[in-house]
Amino acid sequence: MRLLGPVSSGHPPRSRLRRRSRSALAATSVAVLFLAACGGGDSGGSGGGETGGGGDGSVIVEAVATMPGGLAFDSKPGGYEAFEYTLLTGATLIRNPYVQAPDDENATTQDLYDFEPVLAESYEVSDDQLTYTFHLRQGVMSVQGNELTADDVLWSYERKWNSTSIAPSISLPGITDPSTQLKKVDDYTVSWTVAEPGHGFPMMAVISKISGEIYDSDYLKEHATADDPYAVEWSNTNGNFGFGPYIMDTYEDGSQITYHANPDYALGKPAVDRIIQRVVPDAANRAQLVKSGDADVAVQLRPSDVADMTSDSNLKTYSVDTNNFLWQFISNKNAPFDDPLVRQALFYAVPYQQIIDQVYKGRANPVVGLLDPNAPGYDATGLLEQTYDPAKAKELLAEAGVSTPVEFTLSMSNAVPDLQEAAIQMQSAAEEAGFKINLEVLPPPAMQAKQSAGEYQSYLMRDMSVSYESPPYSLLLAFPENNPGRNTTAFNDPDFYAAVKAGVAAGDSLSPEAGKFWNQAQLVWQENRPQIQIAKAQPLMVTRSNIDGFAHRTDNVIDFSILTKTG
Repeated sequence: MRLLGPVSSGHPPRSRLRRRSRSALAATSVAVLFLAACGGGDSGGSGGGETGGGGDGSVIVEAVATMPGGLAFDSKPGGYEAFEYTLLTGATLIRNPYVQAPDDENATTQDLYDFEPVLAESYEVSDDQLTYTFHLRQGVMSVQGNELTADDVLWSYERKWNSTSIAPSISLPGITDPSTQLKKVDDYTVSWTVAEPGHGFPMMAVISKISGEIYDSDYLKEHATADDPYAVEWSNTNGNFGFGPYIMDTYEDGSQITYHANPDYALGKPAVDRIIQRVVPDAANRAQLVKSGDADVAVQLRPSDVADMTSDSNLKTYSVDTNNFLWQFISNKNAPFDDPLVRQALFYAVPYQQIIDQVYKGRANPVVGLLDPNAPGYDATGLLEQTYDPAKAKELLAEAGVSTPVEFTLSMSNAVPDLQEAAIQMQSAAEEAGFKINLEVLPPPAMQAKQSAGEYQSYLMRDMSVSYESPPYSLLLAFPENNPGRNTTAFNDPDFYAAVKAGVAAGDSLSPEAGKFWNQAQLVWQENRPQIQIAKAQPLMVTRSNIDGFAHRTDNVIDFSILTKTG
């Protein structure tokens, strides 16, 4: 057995975190009901009067767009706010270390190719690269006063695989069946076993993200029922069932959520004592609050507002390269895009640089392919750079034998302002390329229903590839095999899946040998063109200048546990 630094070669191992024992936390009931219609109420702790910019440094006020759609990741609440709630109140066995961002002196980013312990104290991998053993920190207490044990880890994954959680579908190929792969060695030790060495890195990547959150099984079992055997729905409306850095104090529906720092968090009590998330539905108003100092942090801002704030010395904007993609998905089964030549033509009808310049005000980066270009072993051979070429588009449409203009509907959610701005740019540019685009702007539930049913011609979305470092994850994220519920484009090419499986079988996912197969898969995807990568948006959040420690994460939410505030 050897201590595990990076799973792949070429990266120095991280030092193990030292074991810290914790005193028992008195079992006090701090679960706060997520009340559907509560009004008013205490804002928690020292009251609701604090604002950013003038406090004692222990309170951060965040302006958010809305409340979480739910408090349980396994109930698929979705959305920025739900992800941020999970990060605030939950914790995983391991995480990616934070390192200085190469493109922004004010930010850190995640080292996606290394891992460090959180709820685990240390971990090691067997010589055959098949068994990963995690030694849990002893004395780590949940918010409810229950000590973290191996049983919590096993039960958490039992719940994920026996509920509505999306964890099973996004954990392939590393995790297929926790009941056989995850074992309890003793009260403070668990082991994961993977089917082949090439599954190890994908497994590590996914358990380090929020889908790998570990729950207080003792507490949740108390609220299990015959109809809700894993308390999934109960926990979706009741908070504080994890081991995270913050404890939720109050939930005021449509208004705000307050939190206080968990003194028994596995990595130590966070520097910021309290977090107040205030709902401000309008993006322009959120921007104004952080500019005036009435909020310390504003998120989900319009790109133009972020660009306007870059010159304000009282604020910090962040120019980190991200995995926050503007994607255009194309139906492979619905006309006019049931012909791959028409899909290829559409690729040349998108004004990429114009969108980056005019919609994102230069605060976005171009994209080539589906994978992280900074990954070890990455091979971009044959991948096309984004090019607006209306003559090429018309040439392909002529080859397809279709009459122009080719008319179609481009759908999008009204909750993401930059989608509509980008769509208008696309609509205008596509005319010269032989397409006529009709825009359809829908409320999020209607857009989700259309997307899930595959009843669209093309749609825009901005979303992230959370386990971006894992090639199988990124390649199969939108195109899982034999899963029409998630593969809504109906792209299903045997050569694509064969290349992905060959990459996994190559062993080290980040080796040049595996990289050749990942490249083959991307070339098949490129030929079929079920999806167009348009741009990667830089962070759409702004902080006051006295906030330090911002890190870009692949889930694109803020980790408050590493922030500090002065003044």
